[in-house]
Formats: sequence, structure tokens, C-alpha cells
Amino acid sequence: MMKKKLVVILCILVLSKLEAQISNLANLANGEMQMFTPIYEENEDVYGYFTLFKLDKLNENEEKYEYTILDKNLNKVANGEFVDVAYKKIYSRYYTPEKLNNTLLLTKRYSNTTGRIAFTSSRLLHLEKNEISAPFYFENDAVLEGNRDINTIKKVQRERAYINVPVAANNGYLLLQLRKKIARVNPLVLKFYNLENEKVWEYDFGGDSNSSFYRGVSFQEDALYFTYSSKDDGKRKKELLQIDANTGTLNFRYALEHSNSKYSYSYITKKVGENTVLTGKMSPYSSIGYNRNKSLGLFKIVLDKDGNEVFKKHFLWEEAGEFIELSEKGKMDAGYKLFTHSYFVFKDGRIVVLSEKYKIANNILLGPHVKTENFILLEFDNDFNIKNAKTIEKDMSKFSSSDYLFGQYLNNEEDAVFFYQDYQKEEGTKDKNWILGIVSLVDGEVNHEKIPMSSDDYFISPYIAKEGYILLREFNKNSDFDEIRLERLNLN
Repeated sequence: MMKKKLVVILCILVLSKLEAQISNLANLANGEMQMFTPIYEENEDVYGYFTLFKLDKLNENEEKYEYTILDKNLNKVANGEFVDVAYKKIYSRYYTPEKLNNTLLLTKRYSNTTGRIAFTSSRLLHLEKNEISAPFYFENDAVLEGNRDINTIKKVQRERAYINVPVAANNGYLLLQLRKKIARVNPLVLKFYNLENEKVWEYDFGGDSNSSFYRGVSFQEDALYFTYSSKDDGKRKKELLQIDANTGTLNFRYALEHSNSKYSYSYITKKVGENTVLTGKMSPYSSIGYNRNKSLGLFKIVLDKDGNEVFKKHFLWEEAGEFIELSEKGKMDAGYKLFTHSYFVFKDGRIVVLSEKYKIANNILLGPHVKTENFILLEFDNDFNIKNAKTIEKDMSKFSSSDYLFGQYLNNEEDAVFFYQDYQKEEGTKDKNWILGIVSLVDGEVNHEKIPMSSDDYFISPYIAKEGYILLREFNKNSDFDEIRLERLNLN
């Protein structure tokens, strides 16, 4: 049977159409779409959506763009145009915009094919006034307005050892330095600027710039988390630092790994009240850090506001035997292992670890390739005792690194939901149907819904939306039809 223009089977109990919350992206501007992406609040809630179109190439060195900003209900809240510089044989792309109160930080990265030339330029888009600033960039401690000199840009940037990248945090932005290939030492000074582009503070991590380095972990409210790695008497050690985003002072440092440690860690941090929760995977200690091929299990550490350890527990894979078969090296049936996508850390101390079964398979013709199967949810109580392991069934995927799409917290971070894509075989044929999977974790119960979607003429892409909703984008190959709409989810 021939399929109609669009067939989207939506279970009435799962999704209900909201006709008022529809927008046609094809009508927002006449140019070529460069970006359509969610905008997040600093607490990671969805504020709305940002679209960017390239309208015209005005001349050899200037391009005209148009932006449109929709709120979380798809109402247009801002729209405007600006002209940006283009450099010959230097490519560019915009990072996802970051929201700071009522301002968006929009940064563009430029680079050539070798990586010798790489730099950024940024703008501030003020939502209330619908005004976009002139571009600005960084040279040492100075913030310079305007564009770099077109005639000298390549020569100057070849000599630069670092790329300056502003990252949103605490109603301002951190200036991070990324090493280029020609860099000989690691940057160890962190700088913070307000939205007037004034430097407020800087923090020096100290140590030997040849062997010490820092990495950003997460920025939550007024707490900035970094991993700092250094050498003490020739021995590598790794610490977690919490820095006050308002003042740049060190709140605490916590020793994670040193030469006498049993484990190395890969982790996320979550600020819960005044405490900091670390959770993730561990492998046997190594001076070069966590090794995913030697993963031994999971862990949870809780620190108080001063960085004192108030809870610490390790969970070995074989301890899950009551619920799921896992070897001490984390292997499952047919050689599969668990690839973790998300750690949901709830306010009551529970943790749910979302993983997907994966393995590297070999094919005589195609060589090594990824296979993925079901999702596995490992549920832990406040004391990090495993309470359950639930399997979310889906079809095997080949040549795809993952079917996971995205997840988010619900109900004041007491519950959660995640979404995935699946291509299920039709019975009696080799055809596959595009399936949207929705898995909610509400009141301790796991609910799994599969929503069939299919179309001969249209692509359908899901996006994260405000709590309790999903955004579906439908567009055709010619981009003359490009519609987005919000659908309500039944997550009870």
C-alpha cells in the first residue's frame, strides 16, 4: 500500500496534538538554514529555540544572516539581521548559543583544514531589546570590538598557540584557552567576564605548566567544577575543584586519584542542595586515568559544602548478578558491554544509570563496526544499593554508535524521561519503520512507549522540549516544507 504524504501514528494516551503550538520554519526567513537548536536556561530547562539563516554573500568578505528566537511555546520573541565577516579559505561554524539571564552568547569558530589557523569571534544578543552587539574577540587580557584584520589574519593566527573560547556561566562567561598543536605548555589561568565584557576575576590553578592541566566538568548555579591534574614528586594526582563563580575563590579541592589509589574514575557531578554528588564508572588505577576497556563497575561519592567526603561506595559489575548477568569486567551475553549515556541523580539520593548494550563486531567486507541492542536501567537507592535492573527492548542497530537521543528531569528533579530512535523490521518484509521510543521514570515506575512514525516524502526529527512535551520537526528534501510542533506526553 502506498503511504500517504505523512503517516505519524501517535497513541492518543501518549501524545495529544496542540494545534496552537505549531510554527513553520520555512516561513521564518528566505535564506539557507544554518542552525536550528534548543536554547537552555542555566539550570538546563528549555527556554526556546534558535534558528539562523544565511541570507546573502554581500561581497568576498561579508555575509548576511538572519536569526529568529522562539520561546518554549513556539512564540516568536526576537528576530533580526546582522553582517558577519568571511575570510578566504577559512571555514566557520557557530556554536550552540548559550543563555545568560536575558542575553544569548553567540560564538563563531573559524579554522582552516590544518588546524594551524583557529580562532573565535562572539556576539551578545539582548533578548528584551532584540539587539545584537558588534562582534568581539580576545587578545591577552583585552576584549577587542570588531573584526580581525583581513589582510593579516592568517599570519597572526598561525603564530597563536591557543584558541580563546567563551563559555556561559553565572550571568557572565568564562574564557577558556584550548591548545593548538604548536602550544608548548598548558594554560593554567581561568578568567571570568561579565556581560559588559569586563574581567571580574581570574583564578590561577598553579603548578608546572608542562605537566599540569585542568578540565571543565560542570557549571551549576554559582559553583564551577574542574578536574585538576598535576605531578607531586613525579607522581600524578587528580583533584576535583569547586570554584565560586561570583568571586573566583576556591571553595574546596578533593583528592580523586593519586599513586596509591585503587581506581581511576570517569564521572559527572551534580549539586544537590549544599552537597556535591559524583557518580560514574571506575577502572583499575592508572596514571593516565580511566580506561573504559577495563571498567570494573560504578561508584558514588558525596561531598559536603566544604569538600569533606560524607559518603563513598563502589559497585562492582558482578554484584548485579541478582538482576542481570554481568562478568567482573562488565561483559554480557554475546560479548556486549554497557555504554552509559546518562546518570540521573535525583533529589532524594537515588541514582538511575542509563546504558546501552554495544560491541565492536567484525565484517569481512566492512571491517570493524558498532552493534547496539537494548537499553539497561540500573536503579540504586540513596545508599547506592542496587534495587533493580530493567531492560528496555529495541531492535539491534548496526553501523550506528547509539540510538539514544536525549533525556531530561521531570517534576522538580524527582523523576526523569529519555527518548531514543529505533528502526523496527516489518513482519514478512525487509522494510524498517522509524520508531520513537519514550521511557519515563516517574514515582519509581518505568513506563515504555513506542510511537511508530513513517514518511516517504518527509524527514521527522525529534527535539527536546519543555517539561512534559516533545518537539517534532517535519521537513522535506527541498526545505519548502519545514514545520515544528509541540506534542504533549502522558508521563503518568
